Amino acid sequence: MALIFALLVFGSAALSFMISWQIRYIQPEFGQVLRYNLMMLPLILAANVALATAFIRGNAVLKNLPLLAAAQSFIYYMFIVAFSVFLVGEKVPLGRAVAGFGLIAAGVWILKK
Repeated sequence: MALIFALLVFGSAALSFMISWQIRYIQPEFGQVLRYNLMMLPLILAANVALATAFIRGNAVLKNLPLLAAAQSFIYYMFIVAFSVFLVGEKVPLGRAVAGFGLIAAGVWILKK
């Protein structure tokens, strides 16, 4: 189960980092975005392989794919918020962030039952 969690964390962190880095440092021009994504292709592949492996192994253990997808979304959005604050420099209202994560956590809890 620890391996499944580690794969979910790695895949989610890698994808959210790449998006945050792109927003911070890549100009919204087709050529630059294309070049960045081509350069990031090995990391995108590694993140997706990690997530796919986590979903396959996790579903074999838990027999609950919606729970895994909700948990992965929760992890992904936690990294998006963290990278948005520390890398991009966005101001995220604490109350809204807590409310949003609370709703996601409630959804994960409901799917677990």
